[in-house]
Amino acid sequence: MKITTRLVKMTSLLPLTASFILLLATSSNAQEEDEFEGLAPGIGQEEVLIYCSACHSTRIVQQQGMKRSGWEETLEWMVEDQGMSEIDEPDLALILDYLSKHYNVDRPNFPGKK
Repeated sequence: MKITTRLVKMTSLLPLTASFILLLATSSNAQEEDEFEGLAPGIGQEEVLIYCSACHSTRIVQQQGMKRSGWEETLEWMVEDQGMSEIDEPDLALILDYLSKHYNVDRPNFPGKK
């Protein structure tokens, strides 16, 4: 009789345990997304986060849609008129590659588009 009671108690904990594991997995994914403030994953993501979020929200980046030349002009404007420090290579190339791929005129990663 005691074994049956224990099995019933253990079986009743299974849904709770599964929910807890799901909560942990979801929480971990949310932390990863939050770590990069919603930026699309890819090579250059970390550099964009470091350089861009030093002055403004990454949301501003995510809302743009420019060709590579537009991103270059924007970064030049930020250096010349806004007091941003110049970005040296190889970081500049990584950032421009990333932005022109993930936040181009097609806006494949526009917030809320998915």
